[in-house]
Amino acid sequence: VVFLGINRASYIKKGIPYFEKALRIIQEKYIEKVTVIISENLPYKDYINLYYTAQIVLDQIYAEDQGYNALEAMAKGKVVFTGAGKAFMDHYNLTERINVNALPDVDYLVNELSFLIENPESIVTIGKRARAFIEREHEYV
Repeated sequence: VVFLGINRASYIKKGIPYFEKALRIIQEKYIEKVTVIISENLPYKDYINLYYTAQIVLDQIYAEDQGYNALEAMAKGKVVFTGAGKAFMDHYNLTERINVNALPDVDYLVNELSFLIENPESIVTIGKRARAFIEREHEYV
């Protein structure tokens, strides 16, 4: 299950059109394997109930690091498409993926989503690393 939460107020600045285009391709390519949930301008309670069902969360394209939504999803062990480029990896001394670096490139997004869909064990592995990262770097104390 792939989740995309859309807020029209931040639609362009979060790169949502790239995610939407990639999801259309993914839905056609994996019609029997993938469920795509797109929510728009929902109350938080409704948004969170839908998002809990997902294994993959599409957050934002132009980020250099994670915002609150991405961190919350990572804490739940989800694979998040967000800011995770070289600067992020270097800053946290990471050698393994804890999320997917989202880029403004539809083909790249389709390839990354396809890999995860075709290799579901990677979703579990990255999700566990994401949770461990949150515990290590964002522990509330």
